[in-house]
Amino acid sequence: MSVLIAVPTYETISTETYKALWEMDTGGEEAMFEAIKGYDCALARIKACEKAVEYGAEWLLMVDSDTVPHQLALSDMLAHGVDVCLGYYQWKNRERGETCLWKRGGWTERYTARELRALAAHGTSMVAVQGGGMGCSLIRTAVLEKLPKPWFRWVVRPNGTETGEDVFFCDLCRENGVQVHADTRAACGHAYRTLHEI
Repeated sequence: MSVLIAVPTYETISTETYKALWEMDTGGEEAMFEAIKGYDCALARIKACEKAVEYGAEWLLMVDSDTVPHQLALSDMLAHGVDVCLGYYQWKNRERGETCLWKRGGWTERYTARELRALAAHGTSMVAVQGGGMGCSLIRTAVLEKLPKPWFRWVVRPNGTETGEDVFFCDLCRENGVQVHADTRAACGHAYRTLHEI
């Protein structure tokens, strides 16, 4: 088994992110590293997927250039063996404690950090989700062959609302019979805010 750890970035990788990746437990698996530099987010994610296929990696772990995963995030997510597994981090509304993960049933309700921590504390380390941010995401490379390209795309709908490339990917997965899960233990910090603030 092998894992490509890829950081899609327009310019640089934060020091905190790089350090976290260097110290990451790979669960004993062979790991490769690739920085995908100079592209918009959707295209950078596509390039990361293409690199995983090119290198023959079984798994692709994408970590955004300002996301700080904890040391066991990769090994924890690998342990589930599911096709798509997301970590999570604080969403914009800190007062409500919302994370980047949406509950199943539509793009209307997010998990809070408190809910995810409670699930983890009671032994539920994985949940099926509607989708979420791809800032810390593990994808089985073989899944990409099931999905039509482009795998990631920013969409502006006729009513003017916008859909990010991460939501697009999660919708694409579901439409093609691939379930998206999240690891309730895989809380990530953010390099430009207090680390591990959730």
